[in-house]
Amino acid sequence: MNAASQAQTYSPSTDDSTTEGNRADGNDALTEVLQSVQRHTSISARLRHQARLFQETQFGSGYYWQQGTGDNLRTRWEMKSQIAGKIASYVQVFDGKHLWTDRRFPDDRQVRRLDTALLRSRLSKDSYFLLSTTGQGGVSQMLAGLLRNFDFEQPRPTQIEGVPLYAFVGRWKPKSLLQIWPDSVRLSEEDPPSWPLQIPHHALILVGQNKFPYVLEQRRFEDAHRANTVAGLRPVPDPMLRYEIFEVNFATHIEDSRFEFKGNVDWKDETTLFVERLQESHQTQR
Repeated sequence: MNAASQAQTYSPSTDDSTTEGNRADGNDALTEVLQSVQRHTSISARLRHQARLFQETQFGSGYYWQQGTGDNLRTRWEMKSQIAGKIASYVQVFDGKHLWTDRRFPDDRQVRRLDTALLRSRLSKDSYFLLSTTGQGGVSQMLAGLLRNFDFEQPRPTQIEGVPLYAFVGRWKPKSLLQIWPDSVRLSEEDPPSWPLQIPHHALILVGQNKFPYVLEQRRFEDAHRANTVAGLRPVPDPMLRYEIFEVNFATHIEDSRFEFKGNVDWKDETTLFVERLQESHQTQR
């Protein structure tokens, strides 16, 4: 977690309560993290990935590059993992106009394109920031997605191997959870339904003093109790999903060709579907 610069640090609360005010403060602080990520003129980093698919745990590794700010922002995310002993890859490139996603499986390949200019033109002003950020790929996309679906408590201090960090614990926004699990409306009942295996229970984001996110983790129901403990401010051994971002460099030259999507392959445009889903999600949460 070698940050090249140190920005303004947080003053986290020591109050463990989960009031509306605390969640609002946590969401606001994490939005500042997102904005800080977008202000860096360049970022290069390595990635580690861990995911639980039912009884199988998958591991992956890769790289992340980001260059430019505002209208000049470009990103590239590369990840490789193994599925049934065979290599699978995920490449996402935002070239400033289109977000390309290239998924290669042992027996299949899927290439999708998102037209970000069309996306911006169809978003209302009150939903523009988070939703348009989702179309820029990379770290910003992951943070924006978590902010759309989870309410985060105020950041709390923690450490990993002596490195000081701030932990953001997020719980589902009820309306977001209801969209993917209709039975969640019964969670407050005396006999609530069992939590589905493939839906995360809560999320953890670990942020450095430089306001950069180094760990983004979504946890299984088996780790539900950790959301309220000091131990839960650090990564768990067996998450549902975790991305670690390390060997981060904020001052590096990146070739422009890194942000070009290459390959004469069939692709499918998903802009209209993407906008419809985002707008539906936004309207549901209002």
